[in-house]
Amino acid sequence: MTVVISSDSSRRIRYWDLVARVVGDAGPMATASLPRVPGLRMLYDTSDVGDPQAEVNELGRLIVEALGYPYSAEIRGYIGIFLVDAEGVPVDLPESLCNRIQEEASRARSVLRR
Repeated sequence: MTVVISSDSSRRIRYWDLVARVVGDAGPMATASLPRVPGLRMLYDTSDVGDPQAEVNELGRLIVEALGYPYSAEIRGYIGIFLVDAEGVPVDLPESLCNRIQEEASRARSVLRR
């Protein structure tokens, strides 16, 4: 399982469903390390970066920053979070890590409500 984050929710889905949701048919997929957890990666569609028609994802920005992604003034579109093994192959997120991501999502939602 992985986690997909939209501008207003986060939920667990399978890796290939994550890729389809985040990237779809549109275009190039990119990943970035979330350094506070070894092997944790962020997935995003590079065609959303800087696209004024792609929805701004403040919830996702706050969550990935809490997991070690450098500050970004703006993140657009869906974001996926997944874990890779030593060979770089996606593996299921352990329950404890899913819970941590959901806790970060709760914190981010409370910040955004202010």
